[in-house]
Amino acid sequence: MAIAYGRLSFDDPSRKTSSVRDQEVAARRYADQKGWILHSFHGDHGITGATMQRPGLQQLLRIVKNGEVDVVIIEDVDRLGRDQEHLQYMAKLLRAFDVRLHAVAIGPVEDLVLAVKGIIAEEQRRRIAYTTRRGLVGKARRAGATGGKTLGYVRAVLGLSEDGYEVDRYIVVEEEAALVRRIFELYATGHSLKTICRMLDAEGIPTPSAHWRRRNKVGKWNPSSLSGNIERGEGILNNRAYVGERIFNRRNWVEVPTEDRGFTRQPRVNDESDWVVNIDPDQRIIPQDLWDAVKARQLDARAARDEKFNITGNPLAGAKRPAHLLTDLVVCGACGEKFIATGGGRWRCRNHRSAACDNGSVTSAELEARTLRGIRERLLTPTLISGFAAEMQKELDRAHQDKGLSRASIDIELADTRARICNLVKQLEEDDDAPRSLIARLKQLEEAEARLASEQENVPERKVVRLPANYAAIYEKAVGELEAHLVGVEGAAARAAIRALIERILVLPGDSRGGKRRSMQLQGDLFGMLGFAERASSGNILPRNAKLPRAVDLEGIVSPLVAGVGFEPTTFRL
Repeated sequence: MAIAYGRLSFDDPSRKTSSVRDQEVAARRYADQKGWILHSFHGDHGITGATMQRPGLQQLLRIVKNGEVDVVIIEDVDRLGRDQEHLQYMAKLLRAFDVRLHAVAIGPVEDLVLAVKGIIAEEQRRRIAYTTRRGLVGKARRAGATGGKTLGYVRAVLGLSEDGYEVDRYIVVEEEAALVRRIFELYATGHSLKTICRMLDAEGIPTPSAHWRRRNKVGKWNPSSLSGNIERGEGILNNRAYVGERIFNRRNWVEVPTEDRGFTRQPRVNDESDWVVNIDPDQRIIPQDLWDAVKARQLDARAARDEKFNITGNPLAGAKRPAHLLTDLVVCGACGEKFIATGGGRWRCRNHRSAACDNGSVTSAELEARTLRGIRERLLTPTLISGFAAEMQKELDRAHQDKGLSRASIDIELADTRARICNLVKQLEEDDDAPRSLIARLKQLEEAEARLASEQENVPERKVVRLPANYAAIYEKAVGELEAHLVGVEGAAARAAIRALIERILVLPGDSRGGKRRSMQLQGDLFGMLGFAERASSGNILPRNAKLPRAVDLEGIVSPLVAGVGFEPTTFRL
């Protein structure tokens, strides 16, 4: 009783090897010539011979172990495998069950022949991989298409070269490019990766793989297809092709053997000197400012993740977005512990579970409604912001004046040093026998001059906090728009903007159910308020990054500004 096996590898794109069906026909003919009954034929299409994790091969080995056959027929040794270790394992297995190995090309396969042909097959596989890579590198250096698909682009054949080969390039597909720009804009304005994917799924937009495979199903968007890996340039948000920079040979795939005689393919980043970089402005889809905004938000997200990891040991803790608008901002006025959402639309002191605090619960609706009303009516008012801006300008001017006094002393010392240098140079020119000590002193003065000149250049210019003349009208309009954004598509960015305005919300003791008659205090972040004012004046109240910038660069005067009179967090009763 005989059994046959055939394989066609994806390493054979030119179809030089006969198909699995052709191998089956040849194996049946060989069995008929030998007078054997063919138990069954098993084949694998499109699976490399470098692994034993092939369904057809595994079925064959199970039949061999069951003792149902005594001959295995293959077309040639390289169809059985292209790894010497795997071939030797299978040879030992066949000997253990008294099964002979025959190849249509050469007849009975002895151990020596199997070893030699196995070495040749393994080396041939390496050679195929090398020549394929070499050809792709050469094509990349000619700015040709090197395979693979990228959302927003399609391969276009421009003609034939002198050698008769196709000359191709990637060109922009505007419909797909618009989708790429939308994904970048959504992420830059504060939407999470999951939210973006849900929006695309809800609109029935096909995933890239579903689009390329021409499937009827649109597929399901996955956040990892957007985020990918920053270091390896993977994922839609990290693909530099969208800024007109196509990189080839950034990474290579290494086959790491596994215990079941298979392998896993792991990417390794190549040295940057080995990269092939082609810059083509015509292929740019994403403007530079939008690309920079996305990169800035990714850096902020990674910094938050790393910060939380140092505390919790959980690498995903910092990547988690606030579950509610006021998460981590609500504090118990009785014990100082945070209020947390406990389900059922209620918030309660964390210590309530251990009976260490009897402060009553409040509903989410009551808490958010009173907070938003307090922000609109008490916190975000033109009078308060303009007053804070005036006080801040006074503090900046005071700090600048202190530094101005320092600048005056530097100017005096620098002028004196330069005068001394001139006197020493004149003395050295007039006296040929001047002592060496004068030369050493001249060198010291020149070093002092360089130091003082550097200090003089680094004295900062006066900073100004500016508000436009029609600031009150602009501000009232911006506050109204902020609440509208909360329920719109830009809700994530609006929540980030609101959270930046709040220092904390203090829920004072009480047992009124739902918190309707509970005393609460809103403490505003004055710097966050000034940042909102700056954006309102520019006509864009939503930050492009989740991390809101300060309105001015305070440098070394942050502490006195926070601690000084008039700069404590502003507190209002809600």
